[in-house]
Amino acid sequence: MALPDSFQIAPQTAVVWGTTSGSGVTLVLTLNNLANAAGRMGASADLGANFEQEYSLIFIVETGTAPTAGLTAECYLAWSYNNSTWPGKVTGSDAAYPTTVAANKKQLGNPSSILVATNDGSTTLVQNTELIIPKGRYVTPVVINLLGQAFRNEGTPANNDSRVILVPRRFVQND
Repeated sequence: MALPDSFQIAPQTAVVWGTTSGSGVTLVLTLNNLANAAGRMGASADLGANFEQEYSLIFIVETGTAPTAGLTAECYLAWSYNNSTWPGKVTGSDAAYPTTVAANKKQLGNPSSILVATNDGSTTLVQNTELIIPKGRYVTPVVINLLGQAFRNEGTPANNDSRVILVPRRFVQND
């Protein structure tokens, strides 16, 4: 039996949560004008019965006014095995997320990505890619805005850069 020549990681089709009609958006997560201290949960994604072992998570936030350096936006990924049993008051539909109950976030576990505002006046913030190991077939993002500023309110949804992107990573054996 011959050994493989090499292995590689091949990115697959991304799931992109963002504002309806946004460029490249595949599932709805209405982040347009999300107020400070508010949260939003997105529509659930079905990763399929045979989902990948790993995913890359990219978290992008656009504010209208530069946020205060050091403040954060949090992105959690809520997982479900059946698309109806969710942790922390998540529903699997695009809706406001109840941030007034601290226990809700605790049930989601640790944030999958924490975006920290810089002191350079940037209004579009991109967190470095996080490596995610899925915990179920269905997933939805929960975003909490703690940046001290509302997310940008875009007149044209296609221009809204705030989004959560989940990219499947497939391991490929090269013979």
